[in-house]
Parts: sequence; structure tokens; C-alpha cells
Amino acid sequence: MAQTINFKPPSGGAPKTTTGAATRDQSCLIDASEPNKKPLQTLPILPQSNYGLTVSSRPEFLIFKTKSTAKQMFLSLESEDGEQVYQTFLPLPSEVGFVTIAFPSQAPEMIVNKKYKWTMTFICGKALRPDSPAITGWIHRIPQSQMLTAKLQTASPVDRVVIYGENGIWYDMINEINKLQKQTPNNQVLSRAWDKLLKDHVVQPSESITLAK
Repeated sequence: MAQTINFKPPSGGAPKTTTGAATRDQSCLIDASEPNKKPLQTLPILPQSNYGLTVSSRPEFLIFKTKSTAKQMFLSLESEDGEQVYQTFLPLPSEVGFVTIAFPSQAPEMIVNKKYKWTMTFICGKALRPDSPAITGWIHRIPQSQMLTAKLQTASPVDRVVIYGENGIWYDMINEINKLQKQTPNNQVLSRAWDKLLKDHVVQPSESITLAK
């Protein structure tokens, strides 16, 4: 088994405007139940650039979800030039913490070598509003080489995480390590790697989300 799990960010390639992971009034997404602590905020789990790679045609999005009055979200996907690719309403999972949002099977596959902006808009009242809180991120589907495919086919679950990290493939790496952590919560290799990823790479206040792990 590989001894260390590291993420090597890809060089260049990010869209010119990748900032602004959270927008509008975030009050219904902020957990203020413990007034003596810094409020926790719903966040996308992404590198500092707010941009990540995937080799999946229908990837999963990992977010950190706080207590919220929202029961539903509006998921949208846009191309880099602003063209609307897909939109749908999805139920918002009730659990708090690291939550995986699956890209619906009926959605069109992401095209290789294309960059997309995804937005999750949270419906805190009865309907979607112009000021509804939202989080955004960028995703770029890259081709999966024959060499990468061969390595993944023979790799252990932890080594798959290592391979994704070495190749800068954020979305697949972070979702795999999240699933493995839940399956083997006492695995110290995974726990240390997870904490390091959050501290070194994740957007916004990583110290807040590690407290709620």
C-alpha cells in the first residue's frame, strides 16, 4: 500500500473567473446553534482555485453541509462560455457534514476536455428566489489515458486515491477518500491525508470544517 496521499494541483487550465464559491445571503446555510463558536458555513470541497479535474462522465460533488432550513436545491451546469447545459431540482440530504451530491443519471455526460461551472442554489423558503444562497465550483473532464486506466484497474482502494492525487484529479480523489474514511474510520493513513487535504487545499476556512468532521 502506498504510504502517503498527496494532491498535486494541475498546472494552468483553470478558467479566468473561478472565485466566488459562495454567493448571496448565506444566513439559512450557517449553523449558529453554538453562539460561542465561529459559525460553520455550507461549502464546496474544492482546492483554493475553486477548480478541479475529473475523469468521470457523471461525477459526484462533495460539499460540507451545515444545519439548514433548506429542503431542496437547484443544480445547474454551464459550459465555460455560459451556455446552460443542465438544470434540475434535487432533494437536499438531511444529514450534516460531508455530503455527496450525485450527478443525475438522466443528465448528459460531461464532454472530455470541456470545463463547466456548477451551481447549487439552496431553496430556503417555498420557492427559488433571485437571492437564494448558492455555492459554485468549476469542473474539467479530462481524458483517462490507457496508463492511468491500467494503474487504476490493479490498484487497491487506497492506492486509487494516491493515483488520482498524483495526477491532480481532485473530484475523483476527494470522493474516493471520503467513502473510504466512512468505511474505515480508524484508518490513520486516510485520516491524516484527509486532514492535510482540508488544511492545505480546500477553499475558505478549513479549520471550521475539520472541527465538524
